[in-house]
Amino acid sequence: MTSQDPFAKKLASVISMIGALMGGFASDLAAQAPAPAQLAVERASFLRQVLEESRPLTEQYERALAKLEMELAGASDYEEALRVQQRRAELKALYPNSDLTSNAAQSILLMPSAARLNGSTEARGDTLTGWRTGGSGAEWQNVRVPAGRYYLELEANLVETPILPGSLTPGRAQPEESAAFEFFEVSLLPGAEENRRSFEIKQSPDDLTFSPIRIGPVNFTRSSLTLRLSTSRGYPGNVVRLRNPRLTPVTEEITTAPSLSVPGITLDDLRKDLASSLEKAQKPIIDAYLTQLRILSAGPGTLRPEADAEVKRILKLMDSSRNSSALGRLLIGASGVGGFEDLDGARFVADAANSGDRFMVEHDGRRFILRLLWVQCAPLNATDSNGRKTLAKHFELSEDDLPALARSAQEFTAGYLEGKMLRLLVRPAKEKDGAQPALVFLPEVGLYQNVLIDQGLAAVQTPPKELRRGGMEQALLSALQEREESARRQKTGAWALGTEEKK
Repeated sequence: MTSQDPFAKKLASVISMIGALMGGFASDLAAQAPAPAQLAVERASFLRQVLEESRPLTEQYERALAKLEMELAGASDYEEALRVQQRRAELKALYPNSDLTSNAAQSILLMPSAARLNGSTEARGDTLTGWRTGGSGAEWQNVRVPAGRYYLELEANLVETPILPGSLTPGRAQPEESAAFEFFEVSLLPGAEENRRSFEIKQSPDDLTFSPIRIGPVNFTRSSLTLRLSTSRGYPGNVVRLRNPRLTPVTEEITTAPSLSVPGITLDDLRKDLASSLEKAQKPIIDAYLTQLRILSAGPGTLRPEADAEVKRILKLMDSSRNSSALGRLLIGASGVGGFEDLDGARFVADAANSGDRFMVEHDGRRFILRLLWVQCAPLNATDSNGRKTLAKHFELSEDDLPALARSAQEFTAGYLEGKMLRLLVRPAKEKDGAQPALVFLPEVGLYQNVLIDQGLAAVQTPPKELRRGGMEQALLSALQEREESARRQKTGAWALGTEEKK
């Protein structure tokens, strides 16, 4: 440790603050709580605005760290300079696939929720997906753009469509290694045709890797534009996702950061100023979101319970504290993951003791046993008499049928999850055997518990009412119960065995 350890601790606290603040944006909101469509759109827009409004302040702080890194290196304090360099990397990671030192804060967002969609294109949060049919596209009308030159920037992901066993014949929809798109200004006026740009995205290594793409530049001379993003052919064998489309001004302006060595300015001053500035920038966005929620609550339809619950949760989080950690909890609560530890980028680990609903996972080098929350598969252990009786009664089966059902669930889970990146929402408290109950999400698939229920390989395990902790859990549980009823009617998996047993 060097003499500047107090500085390192303060710096770490600032990074932790910003990390907590931005942590709720890493996930696809559509893969979480199945909220009503209008409420989901408002929530996604709110979270996106908070992130973008925080960007200029985050950029400013990152530049200040860069300046400090140079000063430390110039003073031959290489250990501390390396520490600052690592902190800068952490700060940049808060905005994946984006350069904080760019002029992205001036970007004009092309929000998917504001676009008119054609063909099979779908809007999910800040992502455009679908693109299964030719002629699919998204069109933004009356976009206000100051005259000038712009790039279209976005992040793209292209993978093969996941195939559920028995649900789709392999080869029916041939996956492509690339997908072609076109971006253009919809107008017959002079100069519009010159702004037509074609681009191509390549296959991604996995369903979590988004590649940054810059198209253009294009030159806009009118202040109100209609812009379209489209594809001439469909990609039914692929999942195509275009995230965060935006127009970024072309500029060569370089902004330099002031020196941190000005007498009278300390890092603690900078930290307090950053926290205060972030809160001021976000307050009008939060207020506008609360206003919109109250409008939804007062309007016609069935959104009142969900909107009221959202308002109460946000107000409670804001009242609990005015510091950075409260803002972090605000975003976590608004994202619907309160009461869980959010672990992104986990992986399934093959192990002989794994079953359909209980298996080993690894996250950041740590391995632990996970139990799927709210569902129960047939137990592999023959001594688990209570579990066997419960499942036999639920599916109306003989207990002799359960070993085969348990092996089917074990093999299905291993085959489905192995090699995929998982997002886990983990209950902090461990069970008696050390397992941690969790919800498991996969990109473009959503909740894995849903998949097991759809296949008739698990039964819904409804917790007592006093253990249900909010609107998200109620919504997920309701969806699970509806899926189970559908699997029962269609005689899928264990439900088919139960039908045969009755005969």
